[in-house]
Amino acid sequence: MLSAELFCANCGAANQSQDTYCFACHQPLQHTTTTTTTTTPAQTTHLLRQRYQLLERLGQGGMGSVYKAEDIELGNRPVAIKELSQKGLNQQESQEAEESFKHEALLLAGLMHPNLPRIYENFSEAGRWYLVMDFIEGETLEDYLARRGGQLPWSEIYEICIQLCSVLQYLHTRPTPIVFRDLKPLNVMLTPNRQVYLIDFGIARLFKPGQAHDTIAFGSPGYAAPEQYGKAQTRPNADIYSLGAMLHQMLSGIDPATNPFAFSKIPGIPASLQALLDKMLDMNAGQRIAYVEMVQEQLRRINTQNSSLLSPSIQTPAPTIKRPAPTPAPASNRASSRSVIYPPAPLPTPSTPPQAAPVSPVSTPIYIPGASKQPSVIYPPAPAPVSIPQLPVDTSYRGKLICHYQGHMGVVTSIAWSPDSKQIASAGYDKTVQIWDIKDGQLRALYAGNQANKKTRCIEAVVWSPNGKLLACVSNDGIVQVWDSQSLQTKTTYKLHKTGVHALVWSPDGSALASASDDKLSIWNPTNGTTILEREATYRQIQTVSWSSDNSYLAIGYQEPTIEIIRISLKDKLQQLETIYTGNKSGVTSIAWSPDGKYIASGGSDKTVQVWEFATRKHISTYAGHSGAIYALSWSPDSQSIVSSSADGKIQIWDPSNGKTLFTHPSANPTIYALSWSPDGKDIASAAHSSVIVWEAPDTP
Repeated sequence: MLSAELFCANCGAANQSQDTYCFACHQPLQHTTTTTTTTTPAQTTHLLRQRYQLLERLGQGGMGSVYKAEDIELGNRPVAIKELSQKGLNQQESQEAEESFKHEALLLAGLMHPNLPRIYENFSEAGRWYLVMDFIEGETLEDYLARRGGQLPWSEIYEICIQLCSVLQYLHTRPTPIVFRDLKPLNVMLTPNRQVYLIDFGIARLFKPGQAHDTIAFGSPGYAAPEQYGKAQTRPNADIYSLGAMLHQMLSGIDPATNPFAFSKIPGIPASLQALLDKMLDMNAGQRIAYVEMVQEQLRRINTQNSSLLSPSIQTPAPTIKRPAPTPAPASNRASSRSVIYPPAPLPTPSTPPQAAPVSPVSTPIYIPGASKQPSVIYPPAPAPVSIPQLPVDTSYRGKLICHYQGHMGVVTSIAWSPDSKQIASAGYDKTVQIWDIKDGQLRALYAGNQANKKTRCIEAVVWSPNGKLLACVSNDGIVQVWDSQSLQTKTTYKLHKTGVHALVWSPDGSALASASDDKLSIWNPTNGTTILEREATYRQIQTVSWSSDNSYLAIGYQEPTIEIIRISLKDKLQQLETIYTGNKSGVTSIAWSPDGKYIASGGSDKTVQVWEFATRKHISTYAGHSGAIYALSWSPDSQSIVSSSADGKIQIWDPSNGKTLFTHPSANPTIYALSWSPDGKDIASAAHSSVIVWEAPDTP
């Protein structure tokens, strides 16, 4: 497969090969013909690094060629090798191309996600640079679309978009966000089992807060957001524009490169889907959907609410455009499809909350903290009755659904039980903390102390004090708020973290809070915000923290496969490194100390949970029942079981003594970002995107 793109020498934009002028900067394009030079690409019979046997050239683009090869040192394992081409470049351009190539290698080397190819090494040989990565068996989405006539059924579109949302979310939420900037069908690979891979990071860039604009404009016509060719710095939602262009193309069959920045309405699709497209493709980056998690959540809602309209057997009619007419379908097919071309009744936009009928104020007020110490009181309307769906039941399920809370307007990132197990505080991307009863799912109070800060993107964590009197939450900008659980008045604001805080935990005696950012662990007094202890990160980026039940130890998990244990004395302000050990093969994503203080469980991006005995440092078990990175785990109060969730969407309960699965939640869950066992041991709460489900903990042997 050879690229049909022509890159502008002035701005770097990718144009069609037949274009004369650049669509972005309007400068003349330089058409070159292929000639033989002294620096010819590697021949397919060549052995690179005395290890990689080149087999065939898979493609050629503006930055070089990609080859299929075999790694003869590892049983002829297939790999893909990207070669940097410097043909036709002057010295300065050659240096810039080399820096870009190294930039891609460094970006990929630090990433690990199911929808990204793994990188094995990069090297130079005979004056050329090479990047060795996973060989992906399949075809590009561009080729697949062409083979399918330009349009796809909704079932395939939905699966492709959900996977792309997942990988974009991963990139955008790195410590330094990564903007892909060239999302298009040519850079998406599909395997035979419909696994999606995002490829070609040649122009991806790190988003640097405070930087005014990008160094150079890059993008592909039709898919690149308008701001990529202006004077502003490209932000993560530029990728959302590109995803919207691809979604429009798959639904309509119209190639956006034929008329960049012009997207017609698509007849026959649900109004909610058209509304989502409009938000994704807004020319004004400030008005466009800001976070890909919101796109993913709305796609899930649209898919659920419009299953009959978006049936795989129903083809969305494309608007009239100037292109060759498709091959007529058999008469029987045309007749059957005619019944579905009537426009569906408009559906409410998912982002618009239902309006509750006027009711009398509830007994518990909502406080919206502001500059005043005595904020105004706002009584919330009683939420509309929430219908509780029946989860699929199999013979192993002996519990029942207790409550389904749907009050959030964004992804739920954290949940915390009240000490009496009667209420839950949940928080997420709508920048609120909502307190509600598990008995009836009714909202009792809403804390919005983070909404006034424009830098706040979401609430990363919420924790309840051991005595139930205080709550603390931390936002992505590193600001921690401590407030009264009854009056909701802010007690303390802690602002000493310079980067985003990833973990927040209360000491078991309630006297201190521990908050961890990328490079620092802080232990401080929640009543006055004074720092008790500080500790610089020993390794790369702190990701999770857990406090032992006796108040004496903190377990710290890092972005690399390392857990650090420190012994602390809050009274004497002492801290001492106790021990370091590794168990997971990659970064530690979550840590939980058993309630009896005997064991530590650590989940990682290697898809396993490791269990250790603290006193002896002995490894007890490995749980390998998940097929995705571990997102959350929680011990049962009696320390006999662990519940965990991962990127595979499954919730598993298992025995920490031997790693054997005791129970698998029977429902088909989306990704579970947070879960927690109730203090009384009766129930488990799990956050599935914008809702929280509370279900009875099943009896386990």
